Amino acid sequence: MLDAVRVSTLLLLALLGCTGPQTDRRTAGPLTSEPEIPPAQATTSPPAERLASTHRIDDPRTWARLAARPATETFARTEVVKFLIDLEDERRLWFTDTERFEIHFHFARDVLGVDESHGDFNVREYRRPERRFVMGTLVHYLDPDLWAFEMVAGDNLDGARVLEAFEQVQGAVFFGDRLRYRAISPLHERRTEGLGARLPRVSAGEVFRGVRYQPLTQGVAYGTLRLVRGPLDAASVRPTDILVLEHLPDGIPVSSAVISQELQAPLGHLALLCATRGTPNMGLRDALSDPAIAALDGQLVRLDVASQEHAIRAATRAEAEEAWAARRPAQPLTPQIDRSFAALTAVCDARIGDAPRIGAKAAQLGEVCAEGLPTPGGFAVPFAHYLRHLERHGLAGGLRAMLEDATFRGDPRVRAENLAQLRAVIARSPVDPALLREVRRRIEAFPGEPRVIFRSSTNAEDLPGFTGAGLYRSVVVSGGASDAELADALREVWASVWLSGAYEERDWYRIDHREVAMAVLVQPFVDGAIANGVAITANPFYEARPGYFVNAQALGGSVTGAAGDEIPEQHLIYTYADDGPELELVSRSTRGDGALLLREPELMQLHAALARLDFALTPYWSGRANAVDVEFLVAGPDRRVVILQARPFCVRYTEGQRAVHRRPQTACPARLYPPRAP
Repeated sequence: MLDAVRVSTLLLLALLGCTGPQTDRRTAGPLTSEPEIPPAQATTSPPAERLASTHRIDDPRTWARLAARPATETFARTEVVKFLIDLEDERRLWFTDTERFEIHFHFARDVLGVDESHGDFNVREYRRPERRFVMGTLVHYLDPDLWAFEMVAGDNLDGARVLEAFEQVQGAVFFGDRLRYRAISPLHERRTEGLGARLPRVSAGEVFRGVRYQPLTQGVAYGTLRLVRGPLDAASVRPTDILVLEHLPDGIPVSSAVISQELQAPLGHLALLCATRGTPNMGLRDALSDPAIAALDGQLVRLDVASQEHAIRAATRAEAEEAWAARRPAQPLTPQIDRSFAALTAVCDARIGDAPRIGAKAAQLGEVCAEGLPTPGGFAVPFAHYLRHLERHGLAGGLRAMLEDATFRGDPRVRAENLAQLRAVIARSPVDPALLREVRRRIEAFPGEPRVIFRSSTNAEDLPGFTGAGLYRSVVVSGGASDAELADALREVWASVWLSGAYEERDWYRIDHREVAMAVLVQPFVDGAIANGVAITANPFYEARPGYFVNAQALGGSVTGAAGDEIPEQHLIYTYADDGPELELVSRSTRGDGALLLREPELMQLHAALARLDFALTPYWSGRANAVDVEFLVAGPDRRVVILQARPFCVRYTEGQRAVHRRPQTACPARLYPPRAP
């Protein structure tokens, strides 16, 4: 039987094209006559052929022959090697070629003869005490030069067996004295909490502190490289610029690419704007002083933002112009608008079909209510009142003439001046007294006397392919605000439709400005918030591991705005297991003093809410979005999750992140896994 296994294994590996040294199940020596490479040669010799597997990693060259650099890692600049400990074979330790065997199951099936389905294997080997294998991954985080022993987030192996496996692996690798255990999930922390100093650990915070490169939106961009020291002058940005930013702005005009010297919140407004536009976006510590970047300041360049590395070089004008022509939408977009509907509408009475009356933000929040999920409630002031404000004060005709004026369209500085003048006129023109009375009456019906927030809800935001995140204004007023304060809040939100950044963004996307209008979402301000957050109902790192990606920040910090090199708390909630979600902690908040902002009860609330919204909303955007982007708060003594916003989102998977390789890439590929019924 042993000979049959040996022969079939060798035949399989030969068919796979593996000509490097192989290891038999019972013998530690290589099956070929290739001599062992001394450690001293490993750093100077050319790359060797891959190893299918081995039982020890005694030098860097052996590591290199096994290691992969997957596009699916949550951290860039990582090398990984998977391992299995076969408990039925005298605890034999296998380190595998992780490029060839991307998951443990493939090696167990193809080399060790496991004969069961992938699903049954996962349940038994990650969740049952009577498992055959103990499995994990060794990760070399290159930027901080840390070596970690990690296990799948849902692996419930008890602490004593984790320690036993760690020590066995530690004794079989050349970096054993530097190896640390990284708990991926709260489950891992609970399972190993009694081991103390016997299990040396590394935290996600230690990893993040050493991270230098952070890819956010991957892709290739061409543009003029501009080093921006100090605050960004948004009016100076051109769509053909590649910006290298010293500080993070709250928003950013259309540009070819973004390199920020500070790390970004992965689901902040800047990152979401770039993701929605398909604009390559990366964080790079000390970017302004990076020699490869500084040498190209002011030149036309090609930037490649990839999952593990970035590359930048000089480019030709022909290359750039071809890329620029392909970026901008070819067809204009005329927003939908109902000019006659004027009734103030309770949020929870609205549905997605009301978007032409009150904007997608308010209408989609009505769908959140319909799913029985907590929202701040409130009401919407329809587009008609904004349009009447313009008509009443003689602004409508002048606005149309301004938009069609050749000088306005051709000169950015003239355009910025004219837009500022328009906003000033909107902001000082009297509001209809009847509208003010109705707004006050509605506000007085809010429970208690809370602060009130006036939020934008245009017909040019929260749309598939055009998020508009951070383009418009929100205004908070006191619970006992005067009529003058209420009028100011309405007018400031109305006027923000003509902010320069909003105009330029719409113009790039060929949105017809003449048909853009502003509704206002008026809501009780949620006081007592413990954390604010953003989630998307997809796993942006790997399509084949369905899940939700969650970012949260502590009170006093914003997960959506410019974070100034702050790191939010980040979680992956995996949804592929039939017996419940698996939780992975990617990072803790730099504002959280080490404590988790979102504990398991809040994450389970979020899981349930995100599942309902994914199931309910994603079908509305079929073919144009493949996930829901959700803003939320955790508030009150009961730590309830309150949904503030739900809008379409497009996760663009790269070739290495897609579940089916070589599948044609579309603008927003449909997920393989349909939304699950809640």
